[in-house]
Amino acid sequence: MTGERDFGGGKSLNYQAETLTAFKGRIDELLGELGKSPASHKQIGEQTVTPDAYGTGFSAAEDLSALYEKVHTRLESLSRLFGEQLEALGIATEIVDKGYGNVEAERRQRFQAIQTQVDEHWSASRQGDSEEGKDASSEGNRKALDADTDFD
Repeated sequence: MTGERDFGGGKSLNYQAETLTAFKGRIDELLGELGKSPASHKQIGEQTVTPDAYGTGFSAAEDLSALYEKVHTRLESLSRLFGEQLEALGIATEIVDKGYGNVEAERRQRFQAIQTQVDEHWSASRQGDSEEGKDASSEGNRKALDADTDFD
């Protein structure tokens, strides 16, 4: 073993511009479909359930409402991130096809912005996981319910 890692591709990477163009077209099509679907982050954001819908005057209804809100917020965020990842994939395809220097500066900046947002989301998610693990015993059944749903 030489100590160098082979990540594939390199000089032997063979692709056709038409294939990348078709792939990018499909990515753009998926972005359009996502934006119009009930899974778009905008439409998910508009779908709400009022806390009173679960009942009033008992803690289980309040816990269920809080859990719904947490899941709803997470789903909205994941939908937005998914759309941005599709957009970044389209830009990456364009970079592979044209070369980094031949892609508009605005597109390159958008690509970097998406990557930064994904990194921040991932870091926050990891930080939240470690903090929740510290106080899981103090919240009893509610934390157990959160853990069982695996939304964190």
